[in-house]
Amino acid sequence: MTTLQDARRLGAQGFVARIRERDMPAFGRTVDAIREVADDERASASALAAIILQDAALTTKVLKLANSAYFNPSRAHISTVSRALVALGFDAVANMALSLVLIDALLRGGVRERVVTEMARAFHAAVQARTLAALKADPNPEEVFISALLARVGEMAFWCFGDEAAQSLDSTLATGVPAEVAEQNVLGYRLRQITLGLVKDWRLGGLLTSVIEQGERGGDREKCVALAHSLARQAEGGWEAPPTRQVLDQIAKHLDRPLDEVLPLIADNAVAAAQAAVNYGAHEAARLIPLPRSGGAVTVQEEDESSGPNPLLQLKILRDLSMLIAGKPNLNDVLTLALEGIFRGIGMDRALFAMLTPDRQSLVGKAGLGPGADALVRAFHFALDGSPGELVNTVVTRQQSFVVTNAFDAPVRLERLTRAGGVPPFVIAPIVVHGRTIGVFYADRTKAEATLSEEDATGVLHFVQQASMGFEHVAARGARA
Repeated sequence: MTTLQDARRLGAQGFVARIRERDMPAFGRTVDAIREVADDERASASALAAIILQDAALTTKVLKLANSAYFNPSRAHISTVSRALVALGFDAVANMALSLVLIDALLRGGVRERVVTEMARAFHAAVQARTLAALKADPNPEEVFISALLARVGEMAFWCFGDEAAQSLDSTLATGVPAEVAEQNVLGYRLRQITLGLVKDWRLGGLLTSVIEQGERGGDREKCVALAHSLARQAEGGWEAPPTRQVLDQIAKHLDRPLDEVLPLIADNAVAAAQAAVNYGAHEAARLIPLPRSGGAVTVQEEDESSGPNPLLQLKILRDLSMLIAGKPNLNDVLTLALEGIFRGIGMDRALFAMLTPDRQSLVGKAGLGPGADALVRAFHFALDGSPGELVNTVVTRQQSFVVTNAFDAPVRLERLTRAGGVPPFVIAPIVVHGRTIGVFYADRTKAEATLSEEDATGVLHFVQQASMGFEHVAARGARA
Protein backbone atom coordinates (compact mmCIF):
# COMPACT_ATOMS: atom_id res chain seq x y z
CA MET A 1 0.00 0.00 0.00
CA THR A 2 1.39 3.38 -1.07
CA THR A 3 0.28 6.02 1.42
CA LEU A 4 0.36 9.73 0.68
CA GLN A 5 3.22 10.04 3.16
CA ASP A 6 5.12 7.31 1.26
CA ALA A 7 4.57 9.06 -2.07
CA ARG A 8 5.87 12.37 -0.75
CA ARG A 9 8.82 10.73 1.00
CA LEU A 10 9.80 8.68 -2.03
CA GLY A 11 9.73 11.58 -4.45
CA ALA A 12 9.38 11.07 -8.19
CA GLN A 13 12.53 8.94 -8.58
CA GLY A 14 11.67 6.80 -5.58
CA PHE A 15 8.22 6.20 -6.99
CA VAL A 16 9.82 5.24 -10.32
CA ALA A 17 12.00 2.69 -8.51
CA ARG A 18 8.98 1.25 -6.71
CA ILE A 19 7.05 0.84 -9.97
CA ARG A 20 10.04 -0.78 -11.63
CA GLU A 21 10.86 -3.20 -8.81
CA ARG A 22 7.52 -3.94 -7.19
CA ASP A 23 4.64 -3.11 -9.51
CA MET A 24 5.86 -3.72 -13.06
CA PRO A 25 8.92 -6.01 -12.96
CA ALA A 26 7.62 -8.18 -15.81
CA PHE A 27 7.35 -5.18 -18.10
CA GLY A 28 10.88 -4.13 -17.22
CA ARG A 29 12.20 -7.60 -18.05
CA THR A 30 10.39 -7.59 -21.40
CA VAL A 31 11.75 -4.15 -22.21
CA ASP A 32 15.27 -5.24 -21.31
CA ALA A 33 15.02 -8.39 -23.42
CA ILE A 34 13.69 -6.54 -26.46
CA ARG A 35 16.17 -3.68 -26.13
CA GLU A 36 19.03 -6.15 -25.82
CA VAL A 37 17.97 -7.72 -29.13
CA ALA A 38 17.36 -4.34 -30.77
CA ASP A 39 20.76 -3.00 -29.74
CA ASP A 40 22.64 -6.08 -30.93
CA GLU A 41 23.49 -5.69 -34.60
CA ARG A 42 24.26 -9.42 -34.80
CA ALA A 43 20.82 -10.44 -33.47
CA SER A 44 18.20 -11.51 -36.00
CA ALA A 45 14.45 -11.05 -36.03
CA SER A 46 14.19 -14.64 -34.80
CA ALA A 47 15.58 -13.50 -31.43
CA LEU A 48 12.63 -11.11 -31.02
CA ALA A 49 10.23 -13.84 -32.17
CA ALA A 50 11.59 -16.14 -29.47
CA ILE A 51 10.96 -13.51 -26.76
CA ILE A 52 7.34 -13.05 -27.85
CA LEU A 53 6.68 -16.78 -28.31
CA GLN A 54 7.71 -17.51 -24.71
CA ASP A 55 4.38 -15.93 -23.67
CA ALA A 56 1.41 -17.64 -25.31
CA ALA A 57 -1.01 -14.84 -24.41
CA LEU A 58 1.36 -12.20 -25.79
CA THR A 59 1.82 -14.24 -28.98
CA THR A 60 -1.94 -14.37 -29.52
CA LYS A 61 -2.32 -10.64 -28.97
CA VAL A 62 0.60 -9.71 -31.25
CA LEU A 63 -0.87 -11.84 -34.04
CA LYS A 64 -4.27 -10.30 -33.50
CA LEU A 65 -2.80 -6.82 -33.90
CA ALA A 66 -0.76 -7.94 -36.90
CA ASN A 67 -3.99 -9.03 -38.60
CA SER A 68 -5.97 -5.91 -37.68
CA ALA A 69 -6.98 -3.43 -40.36
CA TYR A 70 -4.98 -0.69 -38.69
CA PHE A 71 -1.63 -2.47 -38.83
CA ASN A 72 -2.35 -4.70 -41.82
CA PRO A 73 -4.53 -2.78 -44.29
CA SER A 74 -3.85 -5.32 -47.06
CA ARG A 75 -5.50 -7.97 -44.82
CA ALA A 76 -2.95 -10.60 -45.88
CA HIS A 77 -3.38 -13.20 -43.15
CA ILE A 78 -0.44 -13.56 -40.75
CA SER A 79 -0.30 -16.85 -38.85
CA THR A 80 3.11 -16.70 -37.19
CA VAL A 81 5.23 -14.23 -35.29
CA SER A 82 8.01 -14.90 -37.78
CA ARG A 83 5.73 -13.84 -40.64
CA ALA A 84 4.60 -10.77 -38.71
CA LEU A 85 8.21 -9.66 -38.43
CA VAL A 86 8.70 -10.00 -42.19
CA ALA A 87 5.43 -8.28 -43.11
CA LEU A 88 5.41 -5.47 -40.54
CA GLY A 89 9.07 -5.06 -39.63
CA PHE A 90 11.10 -5.48 -36.46
CA ASP A 91 10.27 -2.09 -34.93
CA ALA A 92 6.51 -2.40 -35.41
CA VAL A 93 6.35 -5.86 -33.83
CA ALA A 94 8.68 -4.86 -30.98
CA ASN A 95 6.49 -1.84 -30.23
CA MET A 96 3.38 -4.03 -30.31
CA ALA A 97 4.91 -6.38 -27.76
CA LEU A 98 6.06 -3.57 -25.47
CA SER A 99 2.74 -1.75 -25.51
CA LEU A 100 0.72 -4.95 -25.02
CA VAL A 101 2.73 -5.94 -21.95
CA LEU A 102 2.41 -2.39 -20.61
CA ILE A 103 -1.35 -2.22 -21.10
CA ASP A 104 -1.85 -5.60 -19.44
CA ALA A 105 0.07 -4.33 -16.41
CA LEU A 106 -1.88 -1.07 -16.25
CA LEU A 107 -5.34 -2.64 -16.49
CA ARG A 108 -5.07 -4.21 -13.05
CA GLY A 109 -7.03 -1.60 -11.16
CA GLY A 110 -6.08 1.34 -8.99
CA VAL A 111 -8.09 4.54 -9.58
CA ARG A 112 -9.62 2.79 -12.56
CA GLU A 113 -11.55 5.72 -13.98
CA ARG A 114 -8.36 7.80 -14.19
CA VAL A 115 -6.36 4.90 -15.66
CA VAL A 116 -8.95 4.23 -18.36
CA THR A 117 -9.31 7.92 -19.18
CA GLU A 118 -5.55 8.29 -19.61
CA MET A 119 -5.47 5.14 -21.74
CA ALA A 120 -8.28 6.39 -23.98
CA ARG A 121 -6.39 9.65 -24.56
CA ALA A 122 -3.19 7.70 -25.23
CA PHE A 123 -4.74 5.55 -27.95
CA HIS A 124 -6.54 8.50 -29.50
CA ALA A 125 -3.38 10.59 -29.51
CA ALA A 126 -1.22 7.74 -30.84
CA VAL A 127 -3.39 7.14 -33.91
CA GLN A 128 -3.73 10.87 -34.61
CA ALA A 129 0.03 11.43 -34.15
CA ARG A 130 0.95 8.64 -36.55
CA THR A 131 -1.20 10.19 -39.28
CA LEU A 132 0.19 13.66 -38.64
CA ALA A 133 3.73 12.28 -38.85
CA ALA A 134 2.96 10.46 -42.10
CA LEU A 135 1.52 13.64 -43.62
CA LYS A 136 4.75 15.41 -42.64
CA ALA A 137 6.68 12.69 -44.53
CA ASP A 138 8.18 11.34 -41.32
CA PRO A 139 10.54 8.42 -42.00
CA ASN A 140 9.19 6.36 -39.09
CA PRO A 141 5.55 7.14 -38.17
CA GLU A 142 5.48 3.98 -35.99
CA GLU A 143 8.01 5.54 -33.63
CA VAL A 144 5.77 8.60 -33.37
CA PHE A 145 2.80 6.29 -32.65
CA ILE A 146 4.55 4.53 -29.76
CA SER A 147 5.87 7.82 -28.38
CA ALA A 148 2.35 9.24 -28.26
CA LEU A 149 0.99 6.03 -26.74
CA LEU A 150 3.55 6.09 -23.91
CA ALA A 151 3.87 9.86 -23.45
CA ARG A 152 1.90 9.71 -20.17
CA VAL A 153 3.00 6.28 -18.96
CA GLY A 154 3.96 7.69 -15.57
CA GLU A 155 0.51 9.20 -15.08
CA MET A 156 -1.10 5.87 -15.94
CA ALA A 157 1.25 3.96 -13.65
CA PHE A 158 0.59 6.36 -10.77
CA TRP A 159 -3.18 6.02 -11.07
CA CYS A 160 -2.80 2.25 -11.27
CA PHE A 161 -0.33 1.70 -8.42
CA GLY A 162 -0.55 4.90 -6.34
CA ASP A 163 -3.07 3.44 -3.86
CA GLU A 164 -3.88 5.96 -1.10
CA ALA A 165 -1.74 8.68 -2.70
CA ALA A 166 -3.66 8.30 -5.94
CA GLN A 167 -6.97 8.53 -4.07
CA SER A 168 -5.83 11.76 -2.38
CA LEU A 169 -4.79 13.35 -5.67
CA ASP A 170 -8.01 12.19 -7.32
CA SER A 171 -10.07 13.88 -4.60
CA THR A 172 -8.15 17.14 -5.02
CA LEU A 173 -8.54 17.12 -8.80
CA ALA A 174 -12.27 16.52 -8.40
CA THR A 175 -12.57 19.95 -6.76
CA GLY A 176 -11.43 21.61 -9.99
CA VAL A 177 -7.85 22.43 -8.99
CA PRO A 178 -5.59 22.46 -12.11
CA ALA A 179 -3.52 19.30 -12.45
CA GLU A 180 -0.13 21.01 -12.22
CA VAL A 181 -1.16 22.73 -8.99
CA ALA A 182 -2.83 19.70 -7.45
CA GLU A 183 0.09 17.40 -8.17
CA GLN A 184 2.62 19.78 -6.68
CA ASN A 185 0.51 20.48 -3.60
CA VAL A 186 -0.45 16.88 -2.87
CA LEU A 187 2.72 15.02 -3.91
CA GLY A 188 5.42 17.66 -4.02
CA TYR A 189 6.27 16.82 -7.65
CA ARG A 190 4.62 16.47 -11.06
CA LEU A 191 3.46 13.14 -12.47
CA ARG A 192 5.35 14.05 -15.61
CA GLN A 193 8.56 13.50 -13.61
CA ILE A 194 7.48 9.88 -13.04
CA THR A 195 6.89 9.48 -16.77
CA LEU A 196 10.32 10.87 -17.59
CA GLY A 197 11.97 8.65 -15.00
CA LEU A 198 10.27 5.51 -16.32
CA VAL A 199 11.05 6.37 -19.94
CA LYS A 200 14.75 6.80 -19.14
CA ASP A 201 14.85 3.79 -16.82
CA TRP A 202 13.21 1.50 -19.37
CA ARG A 203 15.11 3.09 -22.28
CA LEU A 204 11.93 3.62 -24.26
CA GLY A 205 13.56 5.87 -26.85
CA GLY A 206 15.08 9.25 -27.50
CA LEU A 207 12.01 10.62 -29.25
CA LEU A 208 9.80 9.83 -26.26
CA THR A 209 12.26 11.55 -23.92
CA SER A 210 12.28 14.59 -26.17
CA VAL A 211 8.48 14.62 -26.34
CA ILE A 212 8.23 14.76 -22.54
CA GLU A 213 10.98 17.31 -22.08
CA GLN A 214 10.19 19.63 -25.00
CA GLY A 215 6.63 19.03 -26.21
CA GLU A 216 5.59 21.57 -28.84
CA ARG A 217 8.90 23.37 -28.42
CA GLY A 218 10.61 20.44 -30.13
CA GLY A 219 10.75 19.59 -33.81
CA ASP A 220 8.02 18.35 -36.12
CA ARG A 221 7.88 14.90 -34.53
CA GLU A 222 7.51 16.21 -30.99
CA LYS A 223 4.90 18.69 -32.16
CA CYS A 224 2.88 15.93 -33.83
CA VAL A 225 2.70 14.09 -30.51
CA ALA A 226 1.93 17.23 -28.50
CA LEU A 227 -0.84 18.35 -30.86
CA ALA A 228 -2.34 14.85 -30.94
CA HIS A 229 -2.49 14.72 -27.14
CA SER A 230 -3.99 18.18 -27.00
CA LEU A 231 -6.66 17.12 -29.51
CA ALA A 232 -7.44 13.91 -27.61
CA ARG A 233 -7.92 15.86 -24.40
CA GLN A 234 -9.96 18.74 -25.84
CA ALA A 235 -12.22 16.52 -27.99
CA GLU A 236 -13.66 15.06 -24.80
CA GLY A 237 -15.40 18.42 -24.37
CA GLY A 238 -17.00 18.17 -27.81
CA TRP A 239 -15.70 18.29 -31.36
CA GLU A 240 -17.48 21.57 -32.03
CA ALA A 241 -16.31 23.25 -28.82
CA PRO A 242 -13.97 26.26 -29.28
CA PRO A 243 -10.95 24.62 -27.57
CA THR A 244 -11.19 21.64 -29.93
CA ARG A 245 -11.57 23.87 -33.01
CA GLN A 246 -8.52 25.83 -31.88
CA VAL A 247 -6.40 22.65 -31.74
CA LEU A 248 -7.73 21.58 -35.15
CA ASP A 249 -6.65 24.94 -36.58
CA GLN A 250 -3.19 24.42 -35.06
CA ILE A 251 -2.98 20.96 -36.66
CA ALA A 252 -3.98 22.30 -40.08
CA LYS A 253 -1.34 25.02 -39.75
CA HIS A 254 1.29 22.49 -38.69
CA LEU A 255 0.51 20.35 -41.72
CA ASP A 256 0.22 23.37 -44.00
CA ARG A 257 -3.07 22.01 -45.32
CA PRO A 258 -6.63 23.39 -45.41
CA LEU A 259 -8.73 22.49 -42.39
CA ASP A 260 -11.42 20.98 -44.64
CA GLU A 261 -8.85 18.52 -45.96
CA VAL A 262 -7.64 17.59 -42.48
CA LEU A 263 -11.01 17.10 -40.76
CA PRO A 264 -12.06 13.85 -42.53
CA LEU A 265 -8.72 12.26 -41.62
CA ILE A 266 -9.09 13.34 -37.99
CA ALA A 267 -12.60 11.90 -37.85
CA ASP A 268 -11.51 8.58 -39.33
CA ASN A 269 -8.62 8.44 -36.88
CA ALA A 270 -10.95 8.69 -33.90
CA VAL A 271 -12.81 5.60 -35.09
CA ALA A 272 -9.51 3.82 -35.83
CA ALA A 273 -8.27 4.69 -32.33
CA ALA A 274 -11.32 3.10 -30.72
CA GLN A 275 -10.75 -0.06 -32.76
CA ALA A 276 -7.03 -0.04 -31.91
CA ALA A 277 -7.87 0.16 -28.20
CA VAL A 278 -10.14 -2.88 -28.54
CA ASN A 279 -7.46 -4.80 -30.41
CA TYR A 280 -5.01 -4.04 -27.59
CA GLY A 281 -7.55 -5.31 -25.05
CA ALA A 282 -8.46 -1.88 -23.63
CA HIS A 283 -12.22 -2.17 -24.14
CA GLU A 284 -13.23 0.40 -21.54
CA ALA A 285 -10.82 2.93 -23.01
CA ALA A 286 -12.27 2.37 -26.49
CA ARG A 287 -15.70 3.44 -25.30
CA LEU A 288 -14.32 6.74 -23.95
CA ILE A 289 -12.76 7.93 -27.22
CA PRO A 290 -15.03 10.68 -28.62
CA LEU A 291 -16.25 9.98 -32.15
CA PRO A 292 -17.08 13.12 -34.14
CA ARG A 293 -19.48 11.59 -36.62
CA SER A 294 -21.77 9.84 -34.17
CA GLY A 295 -21.39 12.32 -31.34
CA GLY A 296 -21.21 9.52 -28.81
CA ALA A 297 -19.88 6.09 -28.00
CA VAL A 298 -20.23 3.24 -30.47
CA THR A 299 -19.89 -0.47 -30.12
CA VAL A 300 -16.61 -1.57 -31.61
CA GLN A 301 -16.63 -5.18 -32.73
CA GLU A 302 -13.70 -7.26 -31.68
CA GLU A 303 -12.08 -9.16 -34.50
CA ASP A 304 -12.18 -12.96 -34.57
CA GLU A 305 -9.34 -14.65 -32.78
CA SER A 306 -8.47 -18.31 -32.79
CA SER A 307 -7.75 -19.70 -29.35
CA GLY A 308 -5.10 -22.33 -28.84
CA PRO A 309 -3.29 -24.60 -31.26
CA ASN A 310 -5.29 -26.30 -34.00
CA PRO A 311 -4.75 -28.30 -37.21
CA LEU A 312 -5.50 -25.32 -39.43
CA LEU A 313 -2.83 -23.26 -37.68
CA GLN A 314 -0.41 -26.17 -38.06
CA LEU A 315 -1.00 -26.23 -41.81
CA LYS A 316 -0.55 -22.47 -42.09
CA ILE A 317 2.77 -22.58 -40.27
CA LEU A 318 3.93 -25.50 -42.42
CA ARG A 319 3.03 -23.45 -45.48
CA ASP A 320 5.03 -20.49 -44.16
CA LEU A 321 7.97 -22.80 -43.50
CA SER A 322 7.78 -24.21 -47.03
CA MET A 323 7.68 -20.70 -48.48
CA LEU A 324 10.66 -19.72 -46.35
CA ILE A 325 12.67 -22.73 -47.52
CA ALA A 326 11.83 -21.94 -51.15
CA GLY A 327 13.50 -18.56 -50.77
CA LYS A 328 16.87 -17.79 -49.23
CA PRO A 329 16.42 -18.61 -45.56
CA ASN A 330 18.99 -18.44 -42.81
CA LEU A 331 19.27 -21.07 -40.10
CA ASN A 332 17.80 -18.86 -37.39
CA ASP A 333 14.62 -18.20 -39.38
CA VAL A 334 14.13 -21.90 -40.17
CA LEU A 335 14.78 -22.83 -36.55
CA THR A 336 12.41 -20.22 -35.12
CA LEU A 337 9.55 -21.07 -37.46
CA ALA A 338 9.91 -24.83 -36.85
CA LEU A 339 9.89 -24.28 -33.08
CA GLU A 340 6.85 -22.02 -33.41
CA GLY A 341 5.07 -24.70 -35.45
CA ILE A 342 5.77 -27.43 -32.90
CA PHE A 343 4.89 -25.20 -29.93
CA ARG A 344 1.81 -23.46 -31.32
CA GLY A 345 0.73 -25.59 -34.28
CA ILE A 346 0.99 -28.98 -32.54
CA GLY A 347 0.35 -27.57 -29.09
CA MET A 348 3.34 -29.06 -27.32
CA ASP A 349 4.07 -27.58 -23.88
CA ARG A 350 7.79 -27.16 -24.63
CA ALA A 351 9.81 -27.27 -27.83
CA LEU A 352 13.62 -27.21 -27.92
CA PHE A 353 16.43 -27.29 -30.45
CA ALA A 354 19.89 -28.56 -29.52
CA MET A 355 23.01 -28.55 -31.69
CA LEU A 356 26.19 -30.57 -31.81
CA THR A 357 29.34 -28.73 -30.78
CA PRO A 358 31.95 -28.16 -33.53
CA ASP A 359 34.03 -31.09 -32.24
CA ARG A 360 30.85 -33.28 -32.36
CA GLN A 361 31.50 -34.45 -28.80
CA SER A 362 28.48 -32.87 -27.12
CA LEU A 363 24.85 -31.94 -27.77
CA VAL A 364 23.96 -28.51 -26.36
CA GLY A 365 20.58 -26.77 -26.06
CA LYS A 366 20.33 -23.59 -28.15
CA ALA A 367 16.71 -22.36 -28.15
CA GLY A 368 13.37 -23.30 -26.67
CA LEU A 369 9.77 -22.21 -26.32
CA GLY A 370 7.21 -22.75 -23.60
CA PRO A 371 7.01 -22.51 -19.80
CA GLY A 372 10.25 -23.71 -18.27
CA ALA A 373 11.95 -24.04 -21.66
CA ASP A 374 14.78 -21.68 -20.71
CA ALA A 375 15.81 -23.93 -17.81
CA LEU A 376 15.55 -27.00 -20.04
CA VAL A 377 17.78 -25.38 -22.68
CA ARG A 378 20.43 -24.65 -20.05
CA ALA A 379 20.30 -28.21 -18.71
CA PHE A 380 20.22 -29.84 -22.14
CA HIS A 381 23.96 -30.52 -22.34
CA PHE A 382 24.98 -34.10 -23.04
CA ALA A 383 28.35 -35.65 -23.82
CA LEU A 384 28.20 -38.09 -26.72
CA ASP A 385 30.01 -40.83 -24.85
CA GLY A 386 28.90 -43.76 -26.98
CA SER A 387 27.00 -45.38 -24.13
CA PRO A 388 24.85 -48.10 -25.76
CA GLY A 389 21.09 -48.05 -25.36
CA GLU A 390 21.01 -44.44 -24.12
CA LEU A 391 18.57 -42.01 -25.71
CA VAL A 392 20.77 -39.08 -26.76
CA ASN A 393 23.60 -41.24 -28.10
CA THR A 394 21.14 -43.33 -30.10
CA VAL A 395 19.34 -40.34 -31.63
CA VAL A 396 22.59 -38.71 -32.74
CA THR A 397 24.65 -41.69 -33.85
CA ARG A 398 21.88 -43.83 -35.36
CA GLN A 399 19.87 -40.82 -36.61
CA GLN A 400 16.77 -42.38 -35.05
CA SER A 401 13.63 -40.58 -33.85
CA PHE A 402 11.73 -41.62 -30.73
CA VAL A 403 8.15 -41.07 -29.60
CA VAL A 404 7.98 -41.96 -25.90
CA THR A 405 4.58 -41.89 -24.22
CA ASN A 406 5.74 -43.18 -20.82
CA ALA A 407 9.04 -43.99 -19.14
CA PHE A 408 8.21 -47.67 -18.56
CA ASP A 409 7.84 -48.57 -22.23
CA ALA A 410 10.81 -46.55 -23.51
CA PRO A 411 13.07 -48.64 -25.79
CA VAL A 412 16.15 -46.72 -24.60
CA ARG A 413 17.47 -45.40 -21.30
CA LEU A 414 16.13 -41.96 -20.33
CA GLU A 415 18.12 -41.17 -17.17
CA ARG A 416 20.14 -38.29 -18.60
CA LEU A 417 17.12 -36.69 -20.22
CA THR A 418 15.00 -36.88 -17.07
CA ARG A 419 17.83 -35.46 -14.94
CA ALA A 420 17.91 -32.48 -17.31
CA GLY A 421 14.17 -31.95 -16.86
CA GLY A 422 12.74 -33.83 -19.83
CA VAL A 423 9.56 -35.82 -19.24
CA PRO A 424 7.38 -38.24 -21.22
CA PRO A 425 5.36 -37.97 -23.32
CA PHE A 426 7.91 -36.53 -25.70
CA VAL A 427 9.23 -36.64 -29.25
CA ILE A 428 12.92 -36.36 -30.07
CA ALA A 429 14.27 -36.40 -33.61
CA PRO A 430 17.59 -35.65 -35.31
CA ILE A 431 18.29 -32.94 -37.88
CA VAL A 432 20.35 -34.56 -40.61
CA VAL A 433 22.18 -32.56 -43.27
CA HIS A 434 24.08 -34.35 -46.06
CA GLY A 435 24.03 -37.55 -44.03
CA ARG A 436 25.42 -35.99 -40.84
CA THR A 437 23.48 -35.27 -37.66
CA ILE A 438 23.88 -31.59 -36.74
CA GLY A 439 21.30 -31.34 -33.95
CA VAL A 440 17.98 -32.53 -32.57
CA PHE A 441 14.49 -31.23 -31.89
CA TYR A 442 12.82 -32.22 -28.64
CA ALA A 443 9.20 -31.53 -27.66
CA ASP A 444 7.16 -32.68 -24.68
CA ARG A 445 3.94 -32.27 -22.75
CA THR A 446 4.48 -31.48 -19.10
CA LYS A 447 1.00 -31.16 -17.64
CA ALA A 448 -0.34 -33.87 -15.35
CA GLU A 449 -2.05 -36.72 -17.21
CA ALA A 450 -0.82 -35.27 -20.51
CA THR A 451 -1.14 -37.51 -23.56
CA LEU A 452 0.49 -37.51 -26.96
CA SER A 453 -1.56 -38.80 -29.87
CA GLU A 454 -0.03 -40.50 -32.88
CA GLU A 455 -1.27 -37.60 -35.00
CA ASP A 456 0.50 -35.03 -32.80
CA ALA A 457 3.73 -37.03 -32.79
CA THR A 458 3.59 -37.31 -36.59
CA GLY A 459 3.02 -33.57 -36.76
CA VAL A 460 6.17 -32.88 -34.72
CA LEU A 461 8.18 -35.20 -36.95
CA HIS A 462 6.80 -33.43 -40.01
CA PHE A 463 8.09 -30.08 -38.72
CA VAL A 464 11.47 -31.67 -38.01
CA GLN A 465 11.56 -33.05 -41.54
CA GLN A 466 10.77 -29.62 -42.98
CA ALA A 467 13.44 -28.05 -40.80
CA SER A 468 15.98 -30.61 -42.05
CA MET A 469 15.09 -29.62 -45.61
CA GLY A 470 15.60 -25.98 -44.70
CA PHE A 471 18.99 -26.67 -43.10
CA GLU A 472 20.01 -28.70 -46.18
CA HIS A 473 18.95 -25.80 -48.40
CA VAL A 474 21.08 -23.34 -46.42
CA ALA A 475 24.05 -25.71 -46.42
CA ALA A 476 23.78 -26.30 -50.18
CA ARG A 477 23.65 -22.57 -50.84
CA GLY A 478 26.74 -22.09 -48.69
CA ALA A 479 28.59 -24.82 -50.57
CA ARG A 480 27.80 -23.13 -53.89
CA ALA A 481 28.91 -19.69 -52.68
